[in-house]
Amino acid sequence: MKRPLRFDFHPSFDLCMRGGDLRDDGDVASVMKVCSDLYMLNRTLVSDDYDAALEYLGDIAPMKVHAMKTGTAAWTWTVPPKWSVRGATIHFGDTCICDWSEHPLHLSSYSVPYEGRISRDELLRHIITDPDRPDAIPYHYHYYNPDWSFCLPFNLVRELEEGAYDVRIDTEFSDGEIKIGEWVVPGEAEESILFSAHLCHPGQVNDGLLGVAIGLFLMQWVSTLPKRHYTYRFIAHPENIGSLCYLHENQALVGDIVGAVFLEMLGNKNHIKLQRSRQGETAVDELMELALERSGKPYGVGPFRQVICNDEININGPGIDIPCVSITRWPYPEYHTSDDNPGILSMEKIRESIDICREFITLMEQNVYPTRRYTGNLFLSRFGLYEDLNQDDTIEKILLSFEGDRSILEISRELSVPFERVVRYASRFHEEGLISLEYAPQRPLMLRGRSDIREEP
Repeated sequence: MKRPLRFDFHPSFDLCMRGGDLRDDGDVASVMKVCSDLYMLNRTLVSDDYDAALEYLGDIAPMKVHAMKTGTAAWTWTVPPKWSVRGATIHFGDTCICDWSEHPLHLSSYSVPYEGRISRDELLRHIITDPDRPDAIPYHYHYYNPDWSFCLPFNLVRELEEGAYDVRIDTEFSDGEIKIGEWVVPGEAEESILFSAHLCHPGQVNDGLLGVAIGLFLMQWVSTLPKRHYTYRFIAHPENIGSLCYLHENQALVGDIVGAVFLEMLGNKNHIKLQRSRQGETAVDELMELALERSGKPYGVGPFRQVICNDEININGPGIDIPCVSITRWPYPEYHTSDDNPGILSMEKIRESIDICREFITLMEQNVYPTRRYTGNLFLSRFGLYEDLNQDDTIEKILLSFEGDRSILEISRELSVPFERVVRYASRFHEEGLISLEYAPQRPLMLRGRSDIREEP
């Protein structure tokens, strides 16, 4: 498969794409409800509203909460303080220009307290706006650079008159805890697949929150599977530092996590893109792309950190290096503004994203190492496996590959045979007791080298 950045479509959004009405789809309806209920909460890194959102999720799913106190070191990072907002306004005389209580994006996250009367020019130095979305409120933050600012629509800022403005920012920084919600669905093995999405980004839906909702109901589906080899983990966390804190506090798990998927911006009307892991050619990379192929929809593929930048840098970063792919529909015009609201979500795209993730999980479970348990040239007719090799010798090529040293995926790629066809042959051979199906490379039954076998002269 090709490795460089590849898009099978123009890498931009398409507002004319049709979206189906899937309100009767239980999964989609549940995802939409979570988004609608939580998006206007002031979900910042450490805050009461973030905690409230996590408690809401805990009422839906059996989530364990991991917490680290303010000031705790997580490798080179430190857990930030809790940020609380009691109010924030801008007045021009008796006219209220901006009131944070009307939308959580009006005040940049982690703004420091301030109160005073300032000129228009001074105010403008503390105003964030977005000329490309002139009627929207942009998203901004001061997580690690103490300052304050308001976020206002560009068209409103253009109309601000000369004069004195009264600014009041009533915020507080205090000790708190950064919290990460985790849902674990155990499998037969401790080897795990990790799904990750961030729960922060106040007043926005597609960026962050939708990935959490999709991950939640994806795990609900996983929990209903009658058999699972892998253990599946889903974490909802503040962006960047949240996943880092989770990994820092669960270092013993890192060796068991064989791959990860970051869920990001999956509900807007754009084609989906796969960002490969840092390694680039793992089973997680290949099987996620196969899931995209099977969707029958246009999709793009790009290398690590070249499609989108998010928590994959922690999960797949130095010293941890869990192969982590990302799936996303970025870019979209409403990104990081108040226009990123439930009205931009496509129910059809949500359904498609859920189905792709389910297919990926199915493929991961099917990707075993078929290992021969018979000796000699196989009498195919005895087991009802005979096929005319003069017409198609695929079965012979495949059975010669069932030596335990290659996975279904590797056999499929090597022989240019569809993955599902190799799965079907492996299933038939297994039913006849001719092979075992393992999740790691094996040594097949061999006569050569056994001391109890006498070679003929």
